[in-house]
Amino acid sequence: MHSLSKIAVTGPFTDINFGDYAMLVNNAYDLDARDLLLFSYDRNFLGALEKDYFQGFTIKTAEIVLKEGLKETFSNQKNLTPFDLLEYVANLDEITRSLNEVDILLVNGGGYFNGLWALPHRIERLVQIIIPMLVANRLKKKIVFSGNGFGPFGDSFDFFACLFGSLSNVEFACRDNLYSPIWMRQLGLAEEKLGFVPDDLLFINEKLTNFPACFTVSATDYVVLETYLPVEFIEKNIDVFSRFSKKIHTDYGLSVVFLPFNLDGGGVEQGRFLDLHLDNFEFVDISNKGYLPIQDAVKIIDNAKLVLSNRYHAVVLALRCAIPTVSVLKDVIGDKRYYYNKNRGVLDQVLSGANLKEEFYFCSDYLKALDHVADNFLEILSHQKENYKSVHLCNIRKLSRVRSDFIDRF
Repeated sequence: MHSLSKIAVTGPFTDINFGDYAMLVNNAYDLDARDLLLFSYDRNFLGALEKDYFQGFTIKTAEIVLKEGLKETFSNQKNLTPFDLLEYVANLDEITRSLNEVDILLVNGGGYFNGLWALPHRIERLVQIIIPMLVANRLKKKIVFSGNGFGPFGDSFDFFACLFGSLSNVEFACRDNLYSPIWMRQLGLAEEKLGFVPDDLLFINEKLTNFPACFTVSATDYVVLETYLPVEFIEKNIDVFSRFSKKIHTDYGLSVVFLPFNLDGGGVEQGRFLDLHLDNFEFVDISNKGYLPIQDAVKIIDNAKLVLSNRYHAVVLALRCAIPTVSVLKDVIGDKRYYYNKNRGVLDQVLSGANLKEEFYFCSDYLKALDHVADNFLEILSHQKENYKSVHLCNIRKLSRVRSDFIDRF
């Protein structure tokens, strides 16, 4: 399908976090959006993506420049209106001119409309994502959300209610049918404004999976490990990681491949430390490349026997490829509602109709998860493979049609 519209995109895709940037690239390919305006807070990283994936595309970037004081103001007064937020934009005329030239603003998928992103350490980035929505709304441009997770909103409930309630020509899309639509209805959003579309990475454009791989895994039989737990925590509990690595090799003949989804403390430092201390271990070091390429993530997970991770998008890729997966649900702002919502939400879609036993898919503690997988590996595989066999193909086809219908609206 060739896009007839000039599309602008806003979202957290300039975070060097696999789930965020990969969704942007995948959406651009699915939409065949050759003329893109991207709102960014890291143009350098967008340059790397442009070099690797956007040859033949016309890419323009725009940066939202904020005046000082927003973080301090928001810390004391969360109930800022759209008008208040726009007053903090230093280059509002420039943003208005750039959006005047587009037909549609796509709000890229992810999980960033929640109380966590409204905390002081993230509020400026959240507002940089929001500003194009507010300007597009002023210009009466169409605003379309792809697969987003919404909430929990916590102390920022009224802030998000004012934000979403102010948008007129808009289509919201929840990527789960669990808590997101409930939390959006609590904000006062009308039922007819709330749609559903699968996560932006549940279906990956074939052109992307056909890109040449940047990394080679030497192991043929392996489990994928991912975590961004603090290195100090891993060092303190290295015996548990070592026990896992030895047992998974001795009992099942498997190696461990560590696949980071982000740089530095987001995965690379953890992989580098484990590589020094574990046997039958392979570390995919993405530091020189600067990010985890889409085609490598898909290929490495698709060839794994099981994926054990903290990351939601590791679960999404595993479900896409029908690979058994165990997810460690992290606390966000004091509880597990955020992670449970998105992980259980995508599980319910891909395995709808199957007999799901949560203990074979989720753990609440990473150390316990390592022992749980090592001790119950064959039982976990058996349960999950039976579920894949019974419903996966049917559900994937159904969800693919929903995704196609969403793309066709452009």
